[in-house]
Amino acid sequence: MSTGLVEATCPVAAAARAWPDAPAVIWNEGGWNYREFHRRIAGCASRLAAAGIRPGDRVALDLPPSAECLALLVALWRRGAAACLLNRRWPDSSRAEAAERIGANAIITPDSLAEWIGDGEDEPTPIDLSLPATILFTSGSSGAPKPAVHSFGNHHASAHASNRNIPLAPGDRWLLSLPLYHVGGIGVIFRCWLGGAAVALPTPGEDMTDTLRRHTVTHVSLVGTQLHRMLREDRAAKTLIGMRAILLGGGAIGEGLVREAEANNLRIHTSYGMTETSSQIVCTRPGDTSAHLKTSGRPLTEGTVAISSEGEILVRGQTLFLGYLDGESVIRQSNPEGWFATGDLGAMDDDGYLRVTGRRDNLIVSGGENIQPEEVEAALANIEGVAEAMVVPVAEEEFGQRPVAFVRMDEDAPSIPDERLRAELARTLPRFKIPVTFHPWPEDSAQPGFKPSRAEFAKRAGDIGCASAD
Repeated sequence: MSTGLVEATCPVAAAARAWPDAPAVIWNEGGWNYREFHRRIAGCASRLAAAGIRPGDRVALDLPPSAECLALLVALWRRGAAACLLNRRWPDSSRAEAAERIGANAIITPDSLAEWIGDGEDEPTPIDLSLPATILFTSGSSGAPKPAVHSFGNHHASAHASNRNIPLAPGDRWLLSLPLYHVGGIGVIFRCWLGGAAVALPTPGEDMTDTLRRHTVTHVSLVGTQLHRMLREDRAAKTLIGMRAILLGGGAIGEGLVREAEANNLRIHTSYGMTETSSQIVCTRPGDTSAHLKTSGRPLTEGTVAISSEGEILVRGQTLFLGYLDGESVIRQSNPEGWFATGDLGAMDDDGYLRVTGRRDNLIVSGGENIQPEEVEAALANIEGVAEAMVVPVAEEEFGQRPVAFVRMDEDAPSIPDERLRAELARTLPRFKIPVTFHPWPEDSAQPGFKPSRAEFAKRAGDIGCASAD
């Protein structure tokens, strides 16, 4: 499975030689072509060197997305340093703790960013593919966030595999709709720069449809909730029709949403991946059938996905992260054969397409019956008017655990009585899998587009308690 490569040219430097006048980064007020972007990166690299940043150092970036932030990020990779992208949605104290936890040699904030920016000229040395390039904290959707370490080679291999499936070329523009502290955001920038395409930066607070239109975006990454909402706005839906590719990830995509996307002639790609696999490792192909689009797709690289005897999804290959950071050590997570146990459950069909059915640690055991909450959530999401659902267990004396649901409705949809929800679910689910209580989605939960925390929702449900329908 190895390519034999141990070094790679900086993708921006290579693009600056091949397509110097092609846009590299664009934003509301303007943009840089690859020649200009290369000069900014060279200037940042010189300032990092002058400040004593060396190969193997770790630098925390407490920055919102910007062209300058991207230049600094690539400059760190040219210096052989790892960038820890901090989650700007965390409180100040949590971000400071995260920087301390990863042993940051420096922290760069908006107040100090200008000190690191400048123009320069250099011929960057090849980048060691084995060196750590990023430290990204996992989403924490099923536990405490963990610092995952990726090499430059991990991101490089992931982008190459994606670009073989969804080609990018100079003139294409992929919206950076995911934050840089999310592996999906890092995936976008690597794909663009390897293909000579442009990274389109969103304007904070701006409606996504306006951004897509103004930047004439050709490719976009969305989660199911975002697509669901955009299809309910005529102007947004018409904008999506013009996209060359819409990459869907961040969780299961309901069959109803797939049917709706197809009815609108959208070029969607369903996918499966995680922080540990450097973004998508499985994805559907251009021209796949409706049946294929109701799966997560096929492995982008042969031999990288398998199903264990217990039904757990296993992954391996060049996109698999180096491990979790623990002090000064990076603890590898794969077995001697190179397989990483994802904790997700799934199955491969006869055509090699993956269906993800849930997580092992999410299983609810109620009165001796096993309930996979993701199955119930998918059934709820297929009910007209329901935008999103989360099913969690609540302790109960007779059954041990009972399932309860939190339901987010479409903004323009009326609330649905519990009795109707139960009746709709009874069409496809056995009685023991139907939640005993339905709660409205909490207004202070994570914003749409990010995985909500099951632990948080389970605690909320426990505080409320459950009233059995029996």
